[in-house]
Amino acid sequence: MQYYIRNPKTKVVSPSSLLPPALQRDTELYARISKMCTLRETMRERLKAQSKTDDLSRVGTVLAAIQDYLAELHWYVGYVESNKEAFKDMVGVDFVWKSAIVSKLHDTMGFSRARYGKRAGNGGDSDGANTSVMGLGARILGGRQDKQKRTQSTSIYMELGFTLLALAIAKSMGAYSKVATLDTEIECETINIMTPGARMVSEEEGEMGVEALKRAAMELREAAGVFQHIIDHVLPHIREIRLGVPDLTPDIQYMLQMLSLADSDRLSVRVWLRTDNNRSKSPVMPANLLLGIQERYANAVTSLRTLQSGEFRSVSSKIQNYMRDGQLVILAQAMIYLAQVHSDNQKYGYAVGFMRDARELLAEVRKHNNSIHARTAEMLLKGPLEPLYSLYRRNNDSIGFEPVPSPEDLRARLPSGRALMSRAVQYSPPATS
Repeated sequence: MQYYIRNPKTKVVSPSSLLPPALQRDTELYARISKMCTLRETMRERLKAQSKTDDLSRVGTVLAAIQDYLAELHWYVGYVESNKEAFKDMVGVDFVWKSAIVSKLHDTMGFSRARYGKRAGNGGDSDGANTSVMGLGARILGGRQDKQKRTQSTSIYMELGFTLLALAIAKSMGAYSKVATLDTEIECETINIMTPGARMVSEEEGEMGVEALKRAAMELREAAGVFQHIIDHVLPHIREIRLGVPDLTPDIQYMLQMLSLADSDRLSVRVWLRTDNNRSKSPVMPANLLLGIQERYANAVTSLRTLQSGEFRSVSSKIQNYMRDGQLVILAQAMIYLAQVHSDNQKYGYAVGFMRDARELLAEVRKHNNSIHARTAEMLLKGPLEPLYSLYRRNNDSIGFEPVPSPEDLRARLPSGRALMSRAVQYSPPATS
């Protein structure tokens, strides 16, 4: 599966820019800083290479490079915090990062190209020309309309935030790379198990699929934990920086966390359905689980809409489309199960109504050719959905003779979603010495 977020990219940083002149005479310290910059350069090159392709087969090397650099970056942040006096007069390096979520440059966002922020320990406005490595100076950089939007700051916490963001995105890409190799039938797994006549996977294929889905779900939960770590431990240090891109804001981090957990839950439902002892269970449970996942997508959308209008417009259309279509596809799958619930209870009018609305939702998603979910919608519409819809209509026409409720009446009858046990896996920074 293609991932819907680009990884952030960055520019080169030299070792001498990370230490004040007095500390550069410490050869052991300077050697460690040089090593850190070498690791950073490896990470930078791999992020750049990955940004040029949708192929996720080598994302493991990107993840490893980020983790290697993060081990040293966490140490450096701690070292700077412990030696503030030595760093206070240093002109900090400008860390430059390109946004992971902004689709293109907008000067209409209300930001100018001046620097923003305040000097550390000074209430006056800063032009950013003399801020420290712990300071708050930041500016927006110009460029062509088709480039990723970029920003820069002298704050080491901005550097840490974007590096952790790259880590979380790499983990998510790793999860997507695992499900990309599965049979396309798995994309419809949430309705295959209980659909009459649906193709069942072989035992070997099923075992391989379940393990892949479990690993992918875990990586998404780990990504969610990284987003939470950014919210709790990084954003408080940069709350007064106006970076010009919304990547490192609480709303965006919460949105990304909700999307990771929703995707993890989605895979967990597939695992639940593939477990032998769940195959004979009522469709009520998967319907409720899917409605719970749909609520997580809705929470992500709400978080995005709380941003200022200019920032909201700048967020990549691919991300916005993923959330919108994800909601629709999951809601449609829940409605398919609800149709079966009502058919089993001989409420044929409701069965027809839920299936009708599911078809309409999926048809809407199918129109979005560039949407990640369009293929899933197409498979559902061409697969078991149509035979079931025809069956429910025949039953109502010949047995039930019930009126088919309106979409508004059906939405009012949607049960509350049942949350899965998926929780973010806490991110623990590597031990430093």
